[in-house]
Amino acid sequence: MADSYFVDPAELAWHDETPFSETYQDIYWSSHADSPLSEKQAVFVDPVRTMARQCKPGSTITVCELGFGFGINCLLTADMWRDLPPDRRLNFISIEKHPVSKQDLAQLLSKFEFSSHEPLLAQYPPHYRGQHVIWLSNNVRLLLIFDDIDDALGNLDAQVDLWLLDGFAPSKNQAMWQPALYRKMFSRSRHGAQVATYSAAGVVRRGLEYAGFTTRKIDGFGRKNEMLSAKRPGTWQPLESCRDSITIIGAGLAGIFCAEALTRRGIEFQIIDGGDPGPSTIPQLAVMPQLALASEPRYRFSFAACHYMQSATGYYKTGVHRWGQNDDEITRLQQIAAQFPDEIIEFLDNRMVMHEAGWLAFEETKRSIIDQSTRAQIGSIRHGGQWQCLEGDNVISSSDHLILATGFNRELLPNELEVRAIGGHAVSVKTGGLSRIINNDVTVFPTYEGRSIISGTYEREADASVNWSSISELIQAAAKLVEFDESSAEPWHGIRAAARDRFPIVGQAPDWQKLHEFNRLSAINEYQDGLHYCTAFGSRGATHARLAAEHLVSKILGEPAALGLKEQRLMSPARFAIRNRKADE
Repeated sequence: MADSYFVDPAELAWHDETPFSETYQDIYWSSHADSPLSEKQAVFVDPVRTMARQCKPGSTITVCELGFGFGINCLLTADMWRDLPPDRRLNFISIEKHPVSKQDLAQLLSKFEFSSHEPLLAQYPPHYRGQHVIWLSNNVRLLLIFDDIDDALGNLDAQVDLWLLDGFAPSKNQAMWQPALYRKMFSRSRHGAQVATYSAAGVVRRGLEYAGFTTRKIDGFGRKNEMLSAKRPGTWQPLESCRDSITIIGAGLAGIFCAEALTRRGIEFQIIDGGDPGPSTIPQLAVMPQLALASEPRYRFSFAACHYMQSATGYYKTGVHRWGQNDDEITRLQQIAAQFPDEIIEFLDNRMVMHEAGWLAFEETKRSIIDQSTRAQIGSIRHGGQWQCLEGDNVISSSDHLILATGFNRELLPNELEVRAIGGHAVSVKTGGLSRIINNDVTVFPTYEGRSIISGTYEREADASVNWSSISELIQAAAKLVEFDESSAEPWHGIRAAARDRFPIVGQAPDWQKLHEFNRLSAINEYQDGLHYCTAFGSRGATHARLAAEHLVSKILGEPAALGLKEQRLMSPARFAIRNRKADE
């Protein structure tokens, strides 16, 4: 079901240590090969190697594999990539409809010696639907997609250099080997992009040619006399390295995670810290997915973002116990939990236990990513060849790209974004021995350096002063859940930035003057060159900001987008302007 949080896992049998798909009644690789590695090396990895040798320093190659299986092609390619200069980058996309379990993956990979198998296993997600970012090294990123292949390609935002068709045989898996798929491949291919496959079937050749690829037969491997090779017409040019200058305004959650994404890629930037009292100044921040009964793209994004946080420095996976407030909410939580395996989410005694959730010590995160920032209060920006950031009349920064990760800022964020200021209170108290997050009327965090945060107020009036009545309510509500020293309370108050629909605003700034020409978000093609937003995370910045920032940076650099097209439209900075105009028509 397309509206399910999860895809169906692989149903495996083992034939003499060779995995066999019960679903497709086919083997994962030829049992006649001396080793699955030799076959896959010859058919799929050697074409990547050939393309890599043609790259200029700093280039990026994007490979898209249809059929992840046990990740053999991906791991072989990642190992090969280690022998190349470190300035060359690999984006490896792989689509899998029926993922193998982590246990089966670990069992098979233990038989081989791959350099990247440990980071793959450490980050390998449960079989929930959607795109998952996995870093195998600082210059090899795996975008692993669990979904039906037609839906996955339809939602994919990427330009591919080389396609690896490694699904089960056409006679066993007709849904993959069909003309509509090849047309989607063609539209997502760079000029000169190639296709590698073990198949030599005429139906495959004709389908590729009908989509626009040119084909030829080449020598096969092992007992296979020949196989197909295909190419999109044109001269191939890989993606070159970014030489543009980049400035980030904001050193809170969104800004720091944008900095992390750039740092990982070796790209220099300037980050400007205005010292705003946003949520990131709280010592403990909740990391837990926003879920609903229906598995809509916004909730699948939240779940994927929560999983992506687990590899972040400063993240503590303690679990979250969320209690229902009344019978209706208890029923709703129970129905949500029923959609997940118990090891991920289960329902116990009127509460939903999210085992993979936890919290973030943001100062630890920040120290691990940046060691310095420019301190300034940016009051305006202007564009004249480059984006200039001004504090009064002083130009603090000039750059080709500007990322506004400011939180709530009336001067820098246009009214069309419909960002609102939401006040909030928290209090730090002395505790001992608390090991998990309790989410009830308020949220109580585990003991950290002898103290715990209590949070949970939302105030439409974004007053800059502490409301002692709100602090008292927090303390009284928390006292019903845990024991702590009330006299040790230290209050916090800050301002969250939230969009009208309570979803982040992430993406390139549209040309607001020309937006009236477009009736659909997908049709917009007029943007402000180099201006980007990463803001309005509300109270979920610790959960959502890292994946959103990774997505934004991948878009700026022209890499495969970390998020699909559906998720991008949900986050589009232009969404409210388009909706409002439609409502007025």
